[in-house]
Amino acid sequence: MATLWTGGKIYTMAQVGETVDAVLVEDGKIVATGSVESLSPLAASIQHLEGNIMYPGFVDSHLHIIGYGEKLKHLDVSAVTSKEALLEKLQERMSEASAHEWVIAIGLNENQFEEPIFPTLAELDALGNAHLIIKRSCHHLILANSKALAFAGITNATPSPEGGVIDKVDGQLTGVLKDAALYLIVNHMPHITPAYIEDALTKAVASLQSYGLVGGHSEDLSYYGPPSQPIQAYRKIVEAQQSFKVHLLQHHTVFEEVAKMDLTPSPFLAFGAMKIFIDGAFGGRTAALRQPYCDDPDNAGMLIHTTEQLTSYVQLARQYGQTVAVHAIGDLAIDMILDVFADNPPQDGQLDRVIHCSLVDEELLAKLAALPVAVDMQPQFVQGEYQAELSRLGEERAQGLHPLKSLLDRGLIVAGGSDAPIEVPNPLHGIYAAVTRRNFGETHEGYNPHEKISRFEAVRLYTVGAAEIIGQQFRRGKIAEGYAADFTILQEDVFTVETDQLPHIQVACTVVDGKIVYENR
Repeated sequence: MATLWTGGKIYTMAQVGETVDAVLVEDGKIVATGSVESLSPLAASIQHLEGNIMYPGFVDSHLHIIGYGEKLKHLDVSAVTSKEALLEKLQERMSEASAHEWVIAIGLNENQFEEPIFPTLAELDALGNAHLIIKRSCHHLILANSKALAFAGITNATPSPEGGVIDKVDGQLTGVLKDAALYLIVNHMPHITPAYIEDALTKAVASLQSYGLVGGHSEDLSYYGPPSQPIQAYRKIVEAQQSFKVHLLQHHTVFEEVAKMDLTPSPFLAFGAMKIFIDGAFGGRTAALRQPYCDDPDNAGMLIHTTEQLTSYVQLARQYGQTVAVHAIGDLAIDMILDVFADNPPQDGQLDRVIHCSLVDEELLAKLAALPVAVDMQPQFVQGEYQAELSRLGEERAQGLHPLKSLLDRGLIVAGGSDAPIEVPNPLHGIYAAVTRRNFGETHEGYNPHEKISRFEAVRLYTVGAAEIIGQQFRRGKIAEGYAADFTILQEDVFTVETDQLPHIQVACTVVDGKIVYENR
């Protein structure tokens, strides 16, 4: 039974400004586009857009879906602007918690404080008797109280693990754990049960649908017990509902285990590239740089793996015919993995992906363009912490921060995401950031304005680009015959509204395989 979608502007995203009057959908696929007159006789029913604007379904190309659900479950401190306010908010929650409970706060950004300093371990311990961890906004650094540290067996004598830092001052723990060190706690918290995971996933999918997202590329398989546990949650929540399309990356530590499972992919749950973290983040000064940080001249960041280790991981992925997706923020990290990719190329037609790709220069841009590599960008990264990153990197290096136009100009496939829970997974926020490169409410020309892109290019990041980066460009990302009937329907036109209105456009409804999965009533 075919349904005709019409009654509003319909952008195909095949080329700039291209629209059609009507779309005919049957069995979850687009069977034709064209005029109402030509398609009406073929339709059994009509779905009227009521003047709203239809686009191909928006997809977040890089986020952590279960982690985003955890942020919705726990204490969100992303809006806190002082250490005192943070401690007050934590005190309120800790006073309600029993001694065996875990209090988890997510989204701390000390750069919003007048004086950007963390609470001391003594200040955290004074808040109460529960286990306490605070995840920094970058999720590459946590603060833990003494009870949480003791749970993981971390003492003043505990050495930092490979790829991580247990921070100490004069040999004494500060409560700060960076990169691999934080997993000593967060991967083993006792409340990470199947029910907890399913609840987080359910909350996340509902929220993502409300932002107009029809799918996401996620990485969750190494943080919630054995990988079978989150996979089972995805089977139960996502596949059963058939209302959201998930592409799962596979962390290198569980890659072989997952590869040996009997996993049949579906349109709603597919398994993709091996995921490797190359370095940390600018926030904790663990992103790996060719030259030291300007505000920490004895520190050039941290490489999590050696070249030999990276080579062995990439070669393992190749043995299974798989591509590799890497978290690489600093210029040294990007350079290092591109050399490994060059020596160990994927199969013809496949693309590896560099996630974040946050600091580049002309040499790195040329190396990227010469390889079968796509780039996963988070346009919102240019907003929140640019000034702090500028102080860490200096004016000259900062010219290469968070590129977009430079990548597109060199013909690279680029997809857009939020890295939620780090950023709000609203694709309209990402589109605004890509077009303006400034924070909401600001009026300047943008941070590195030479990297601004057009609205069409920005929407393309979340449609065509998100499909291309996983080899689905002939099935998803456009409104055309033979493509999935995944639609994002907005109340206003992204291409014509005032620029400052972009992040405030409301979603009318979200459609997956021709079925309305979210409706703004």
